[in-house]
Amino acid sequence: MDNNGYVPWEWQKSTCTNCEVFLLPTRDEVRTEKVRLFIQALAAHKAELQELYGVDGREYNLLAHMSVGILGRESLFFTSRRYRLKEAMPWAVRLAKILEIYIEGSNKKPSDNSRGPTQIKIVPTKVAERYGIEPDNLYIPENAAIATVGYLIEALGELKRRVVTNKLDFITPATYVDYLPYIYFGGTRALVQKTATPESNGYVRDMKRYMSWIEVYERNNNTPLLH
Repeated sequence: MDNNGYVPWEWQKSTCTNCEVFLLPTRDEVRTEKVRLFIQALAAHKAELQELYGVDGREYNLLAHMSVGILGRESLFFTSRRYRLKEAMPWAVRLAKILEIYIEGSNKKPSDNSRGPTQIKIVPTKVAERYGIEPDNLYIPENAAIATVGYLIEALGELKRRVVTNKLDFITPATYVDYLPYIYFGGTRALVQKTATPESNGYVRDMKRYMSWIEVYERNNNTPLLH
């Protein structure tokens, strides 16, 4: 990595706001072709997504890293039986929701199905318009990567607003990785009510464990390459 100008990246220690990012798998489980395409898309589209959202490059790196952790948590890196069944029969998932509502005697509408290997309910509008990504093509690794990090960028914006609006002083940049997942998996109420316990939350713990399977590096675009 040194010969290519890349250096290890760490959240809150890096000072580069527009460096290239490189995510390096360290285990066989994250060295598959689909995972490779997923993480390559996170790196390849960094500059575009920074421009699209106006997000700081350091925050982007953190969210890209989290995207890989979410990929592991939600679909075991494209391999879980539950994920493959849901993608093969999305109509069955919706039917189950309709039946549940019928049994409850409720008038509410069934929620949208979560789609893709990171189980996204709604593709961000900016991502959909820029890249033509929609729920039915989230199975494509590159699309899933772009949609996931785009969703997280928007979720981080919401988290920052709630820190101010709801006076969530316990949420700081150092703990984004602990509390941002709550917005992703629909646990915003726990943040607002200040009952979130990321240290014992299975989703957060799994995500962080899978994040540890990836090393993150960065390279300044102006750094000359060594030969």
